[in-house]
Amino acid sequence: MSTASAVPAPTTRTVAVPRWASRSLPVLVGVVAAVVAWLRLPAGARDTLWAEDSALFLQQRLQLGPLASLVHPYDGYQHLVPRLLTDVATALPVADYARAVTALCCIVVGLVAAATVAFSGAVLPHPVTRSLFALVPVLTPVVAFEVLGNTANLHSFLLFLVPVVLLVRPRTWAGAVTPGVVALVVALSEIQSVYFLPLVLLTVRHRRAWPVAGGLLVGLALQFASVLSSPRVRPPFQQGLGDVVTGWFVEPVLSVLYPKASSAADRLGEYGLVLPALLAVGFVAATAVVLVGRWRRGDGLGPLRTLAITLLVASPLAWAAGVLLNPTPLIDFSEDGLGALGRTGYLRYAAASSMFLVALVVLAADRLLRTGRRPLVVVAVLVLVGWVAFLGWRATPYDVARSGAPTWTSAVRDGRQQCDGGVQDTRLQQAPTGWGVTLRCTTIRTDAFPEHQP
Repeated sequence: MSTASAVPAPTTRTVAVPRWASRSLPVLVGVVAAVVAWLRLPAGARDTLWAEDSALFLQQRLQLGPLASLVHPYDGYQHLVPRLLTDVATALPVADYARAVTALCCIVVGLVAAATVAFSGAVLPHPVTRSLFALVPVLTPVVAFEVLGNTANLHSFLLFLVPVVLLVRPRTWAGAVTPGVVALVVALSEIQSVYFLPLVLLTVRHRRAWPVAGGLLVGLALQFASVLSSPRVRPPFQQGLGDVVTGWFVEPVLSVLYPKASSAADRLGEYGLVLPALLAVGFVAATAVVLVGRWRRGDGLGPLRTLAITLLVASPLAWAAGVLLNPTPLIDFSEDGLGALGRTGYLRYAAASSMFLVALVVLAADRLLRTGRRPLVVVAVLVLVGWVAFLGWRATPYDVARSGAPTWTSAVRDGRQQCDGGVQDTRLQQAPTGWGVTLRCTTIRTDAFPEHQP
């Protein structure tokens, strides 16, 4: 039985956009995304380094130098973009390093948004839905807690860009260069790009898209070469499959409503998994809106349908792979109960998974807009306005994982006092507890990072 009556076939109407507006849209959206990313972080967090930002990327940059550190694997992987940002930030005064890293990370988030707008024209021809789709990563509620504003977790934003880039169909060989380079850079920074390899098969019939797929494949080949040459080491802890499934509902799904884990834990105490289950059904329904109707070759909906299916599958996949490859007792819900979420907070693996779900609502609204039917267009507009208003409300700043930790400014000041006491090296503590970087006193006194610090 045909379901075409549920959502009518799209009309051939197109949105007339001035050429100047089309060209400036990626820049405008990118600037908005970068500013929102900066404003979502409390002032103290902007001045605090997180985890690998200090103890690995900065420390290895000082020990190995700019070139050797750029390709040095960490935990079995390549991290090209974080190391490039570290190189840029070390060219600035030592006292400004943490804020510089935060600002650079926010700029990269803006570049991801700009690239999403530039590359998603075939998927989302309407400039409004394309812009809102590009802003999803920075507006996703859970990203502020641990992922936003640090190089250690910047890969989550890069991962959002992968399916969009792989759906690019360049009209010329020259037009394939930029998305091909982007695919290469992203793959060399985020090994989880491998999830989207099935999309590479769709480029076989489009020769001018081969450089894009090739960029991804080359980057992933180098990633797996690093895995073989520098294998990862993990503690002997087994993650329960039940906890993985429960965790997806509790973290990527429920965090859309409650960016604060303590609030989410309270709701779980009242309603159990009913609330996140209903929310998950809503995201599945959004995907169904995109898919329902008569499928006809050349109707312009193929890329949209492909992206919707990809994101719906990628959400639980990214979450499950993250926690299975990095097992942690922090989601041992079967042992500790759902209330444990309030004590542990959200995991970083929830970020990309949640972005994919949030984006599905925008795709569903775009599908309704394309019908050209006034009632459905009105529904789409209301959904978009309500969704953006809700996400904007949930994007207000609050305490994040590195809130309350020693700021970089205070750590540098304390280090300078220790250096005045006669020591040659000083340890600058950052977040989380136990992470930091050791600097020479000459570096602190001159307020400039050396090219190499053996």
